[in-house]
Amino acid sequence: MPKNKKKFSNRKQKHFNRGGKVGEAYDLGKRDNELFAKYYKGQNIVPENEWEEFYETLKKTLPVTFRITGYSQSAEMLKNIKGKFFDSLLNVKVEEEDVPPPKQLPWYPNELGWQLDLTRKFVRSNEMCSRLHDFLVAETECGAISRQEAVSMIPPLVLDVKSHHKILDMCAAPGSKTAQLIEYLHSTCQPGEIPSGYVIANDTDNKRCYLMVHQVKRLQSPCCIIVNHDGTSFPKIRTNSDERNPEYLLFDRVLCDVPCSGDGTMRKNFDVWNKWHPLQGANLHGLQCKLIRRGCQLLAVGGRLVYSTCSLNPIEDEAVVAEMLRASEGTMELVDAHDLLPGLKFTKGVSTWRVMTKTGEWIESAAEIPASMQTQYKHTIFPPTKEEAEKFHLERCLRILPHQQDSGGFFVAVLQKLGHLPGSREARLEAEQTANGIFVLFTVIEAKSFQSGKVLLFQRKANADIPNTTTDKESSVATANSSEINLGEKRKGPASGEEPKKQKIHGFREDPFLFMDPNDAEWKPIRDFFGLSETCSVNQLLFRSQTGRRSLYFVTKAVREITIYNDDHIRFINMGVKAFSRSPSPIVPDCDYRIAQECLGTLLPYIAHRKVNVTKADAIIIISQENPFIGKLSEGTQKQLNDMSPGSAIFVFNPSEQEPSPSCEVVFCGWRGKNSVRCFGSRCDRAHALMLLGEDLNEINKRVEAEKKAKQQGQGDDGNVKREETDDIKVEVEDDKISTDIPELNDGNGDITDDSPKEEVVDGSGELN
Repeated sequence: MPKNKKKFSNRKQKHFNRGGKVGEAYDLGKRDNELFAKYYKGQNIVPENEWEEFYETLKKTLPVTFRITGYSQSAEMLKNIKGKFFDSLLNVKVEEEDVPPPKQLPWYPNELGWQLDLTRKFVRSNEMCSRLHDFLVAETECGAISRQEAVSMIPPLVLDVKSHHKILDMCAAPGSKTAQLIEYLHSTCQPGEIPSGYVIANDTDNKRCYLMVHQVKRLQSPCCIIVNHDGTSFPKIRTNSDERNPEYLLFDRVLCDVPCSGDGTMRKNFDVWNKWHPLQGANLHGLQCKLIRRGCQLLAVGGRLVYSTCSLNPIEDEAVVAEMLRASEGTMELVDAHDLLPGLKFTKGVSTWRVMTKTGEWIESAAEIPASMQTQYKHTIFPPTKEEAEKFHLERCLRILPHQQDSGGFFVAVLQKLGHLPGSREARLEAEQTANGIFVLFTVIEAKSFQSGKVLLFQRKANADIPNTTTDKESSVATANSSEINLGEKRKGPASGEEPKKQKIHGFREDPFLFMDPNDAEWKPIRDFFGLSETCSVNQLLFRSQTGRRSLYFVTKAVREITIYNDDHIRFINMGVKAFSRSPSPIVPDCDYRIAQECLGTLLPYIAHRKVNVTKADAIIIISQENPFIGKLSEGTQKQLNDMSPGSAIFVFNPSEQEPSPSCEVVFCGWRGKNSVRCFGSRCDRAHALMLLGEDLNEINKRVEAEKKAKQQGQGDDGNVKREETDDIKVEVEDDKISTDIPELNDGNGDITDDSPKEEVVDGSGELN
């Protein structure tokens, strides 16, 4: 054993540092690559008079960009951000250097996309910049905004998503574009309604799927499913349970944002400078062609597919699109995307480009590929012929260059499906129906001809327009005078477009997704306690384990059907939104569950009980203080709470003539205890609600801290323990150290305390830390 270990150690040392200093190949300070410059100068995708600006921009750090989530609160969010932060950054200097003011992305709709050129120096040296940074982090966590690269926002925008669309995101991780698709799905829906469409987010990497869950969950949507499959062989999704006549789902929208060399991300991924070489694009070209083809196969006729990369390389961009158009034989066409985003600067797609070897030699055609390199280059990486170029219209594609709008590099192509792809199952079924119709017509004409004493002879030509069809059963048709029209052939094997074979699933084995039924013993108490309407079906609630149900999740009817019909061959990772959490309490015998904050935007219209309408002042008290007594609230709120039994509660602020601000609804869940109320929710959720209500959590904490110090000075500080008691929680303060005595599920009064994060403790005055 020691001998083998020594051999392994020597072998490892032998290949550890292949020449040069340790870490030399990963010098992030070096932002230059001669081969890269030679390659892209030869492609002519950058105008010659703009080359220097283009190349110098690539060496600069990418600015921060974010977008405001386009829900009902977006207008109020924008007003608060502008008033509290953006206006305060005007004419600000740090060490005699001007802080660049925030810029609106001119092409992003409704002023919801913004760019910030804030360096670490600005954030560390200026209080307002630091507060803005903290604000963005907190609002990102609760889903109110999304920090995302500007060019990455383009594909979901040009996909033109509507609330009824069935959408597939083929290569979804890390999930920024998926979150954007969910946002558009909900923003095009009527207020108070749940979209009938959904988003299926797929990624081939099992670990990245789990990382994507957190990104998507911020949107709190019941219309999203995360799955784990190889995108090149993504299985078809069943829409019924009939084994003899199965029906498969075709998507209205497909986003195909494929893996690429990433040379458009050099401004944020500096290691690309040293790792880039011309063969990267050729190596990825085949995978990209498979992904776009599978996406087109899963697209419904009339649907739209967006193909995008963060690469500027035509071999990964136009060459892939051209090969798809070539293989589609006219059933796919490029949509002119130039007018879809007014204000966006870009260059048109190209129909000619050049191929380079890894060492920098140009290859002008497939015939020039050396014999030793035949396996490295697919012939489809070369430009289309002149006739193909005129037919493909590759100039309709978009290429965003970094220097045009101070962004990263990106490529986008929008394709429309005009008919089923050649060789696909749908094309064969369509041809079969057409052929059967022709046969019936021939039979009727033939019968009439015999009756009139005439004989018609039908002879099929070798290249007749009558389409060949394939049926599951072999059939033949005999015609007059023994002349045979063979309208069907036995299927010999899977053709292009056929559903891929079932593949072995790797990775963590997920717990099952189990749906409740009307006879479930736990459903009636939940329904009666919260007054759920009949339109909220119990069948849409799911759990992950028959024993120890701690949480129930809500999904739409369409998502439920997909899960039930495809549980045997689709690897589901996550879906739905958390609706109810088990929180048994001795003072709430009627229901062992409380409602979760995540589902309020979805289930609120279906809930009749447990809702408390509060004033703006009441909302601020409940959110900013921990367990305030009911007597602190307004008379109207006190009356509602006194008429309500203890247990889970939903607090709702609605703007009115007396309180018109904020102009949006503010909803948060909590608990009605014996003598006090409590707000459930993370620190970020509370800070977001307070921001909408015109308050600042940091300012509240400062004010509470000042009041606490003033109280200590007035009473004298002898270092003894001061104990304050509230209705729900006991808090001890000793020498400014905070500790809480929080039982696991509930305190002696039965008030739930398990939902508050461990790190979110409070001082004796109710300050939220």
